[in-house]
Amino acid sequence: MVALVAFAAVMSVGTPALAQQQQTEIVFCNKTGSKIFTALAHVPQTTKKWTLTAWQTIPAGGCKSVARWNTALFYYYAEKEGRTYHWPGKSGVDKTFCVPSRAITREIVGGTCASGERSVGFKGTVPNAGKYTINLTS
Repeated sequence: MVALVAFAAVMSVGTPALAQQQQTEIVFCNKTGSKIFTALAHVPQTTKKWTLTAWQTIPAGGCKSVARWNTALFYYYAEKEGRTYHWPGKSGVDKTFCVPSRAITREIVGGTCASGERSVGFKGTVPNAGKYTINLTS
């Protein structure tokens, strides 16, 4: 009986494998007076390879859904127009990735940045299933 109760408790909470299958909508809210550009790195279930998506524009004072996927971990970077401010700050950097100057979606390849790209610090996060909002303030 104890084993059955324990099994039922685990099933009602869910398992990590099941949690990874739930879809998450990533929303950025821009709480500043300037345009913000975002870049995301994640592993799509279809390719199983790290992928970079840059640059989504978030209008001043607005919110925008920038992605909807099934993922357990992703990294983000954002910067104000003119690169006058960026998120995360130096203390919040978990990983660095190379980003191009133009909008792109591509596989992330290790090594040095290609010509015209720069290395920036991304913040890693494990989102909740459903709507996951990141508020950017300066």
